[in-house]
Amino acid sequence: MHALDPAWEAVKRELDAACSQAAQVAQAQLTGDLNHAARRFRQYRSEQDWVAAVVSAVERFAGQSALFSLQGDTLRLRGGYRLDLPQDFSFPMASSPAFANAVRSQDSIVALRTPGQVGDLLSSAEAAERAHIVPIMNGERVTAVLFATGRVDLNGVELVAAMASLVLERQANAALNVQIDGPGPIAPARPQRSQTLPPWTALNDEQRSLHLRAQRFSRVKVAEMQLSRPEACRAGLEQNDVYLFLKKEIDSAREMYRTQFMTVPSMVDYLHVELVRTAADGEESKLGADYPGQLV
Repeated sequence: MHALDPAWEAVKRELDAACSQAAQVAQAQLTGDLNHAARRFRQYRSEQDWVAAVVSAVERFAGQSALFSLQGDTLRLRGGYRLDLPQDFSFPMASSPAFANAVRSQDSIVALRTPGQVGDLLSSAEAAERAHIVPIMNGERVTAVLFATGRVDLNGVELVAAMASLVLERQANAALNVQIDGPGPIAPARPQRSQTLPPWTALNDEQRSLHLRAQRFSRVKVAEMQLSRPEACRAGLEQNDVYLFLKKEIDSAREMYRTQFMTVPSMVDYLHVELVRTAADGEESKLGADYPGQLV
């Protein structure tokens, strides 16, 4: 045994103890913050209370954030954290494919902070800057949307959105509570040519599960393309030839999609739909003349 071994073992024990203590402190802080957020959500009495509770809770999980209510097909700013936005800021959902995608899918979306994806005021000059867009539900309808960027813990943001959704659904019929509300039809992001989606009620449980997995696979794959190769995505849009710049990634995703999901007659090419909606800014022609088209 080396003469320094006992000392080294003592240092290791002290480091382990310090790390354990630091982890306990961090965990206690996190659970305390979440407990505080849960109390605020349970006790809210007005729309302003609810908005303040959401914005405050998200601060723990995002470097910058903004909360938008959805009224018809218009998104209106209700509150934010470290984002310099006009108080009366609003925009049509159709102008932001990333927001439209989150609303339609009722699921979290990761997108580049480009003007084509999130609009001019929410965009960033940094080519690889990402935006996390998380819908908040009231029953079966999206009623608000969280925009988070910078240092983001997506699990934490989604947890806040889930708590915010639960209190809206639970108290939706309570006269005491003013509800964030946004009924009405959702306009399509942009005209596009795509397959007719099957009636949901015509699918059995197994087929519905497969369709949901196919939709999520498509969103994830296109988001990965945008995040891993932002310069190629920009160049493809500018030159109206996304497929030329992302051929390897698109072909790989198409083959995986064909193998995993094109196994039942009811399946449609959600990957194509997502490529048009997100990678091509809603215009199928921007995929380019060599794009092979929808899977059949």
